[in-house]
Amino acid sequence: MNQRLTEYNLNSDELEQLIDKYVTTIVDSMSMEDFQQYVRNDMWDYLGNLSFSGVIEEVKYTLDDEMLEEFVTEIKNDSKD
Repeated sequence: MNQRLTEYNLNSDELEQLIDKYVTTIVDSMSMEDFQQYVRNDMWDYLGNLSFSGVIEEVKYTLDDEMLEEFVTEIKNDSKD
């Protein structure tokens, strides 16, 4: 293990607390635009690593079949223009 990590002598619970404090501080310091962009980037990374069927299932699970159909219809109509 890295010597710099061990010098703080944190157990796993304390490490989780450190992570929580760090994440909370970073999120609290973000503007709404920065936060939204971060979430967009994170979701793009996540969805970009899924298969086609994985993306379809994610949309259906998170939203519903009707919203998926609406998205697909809108995309197909826009591509005709």
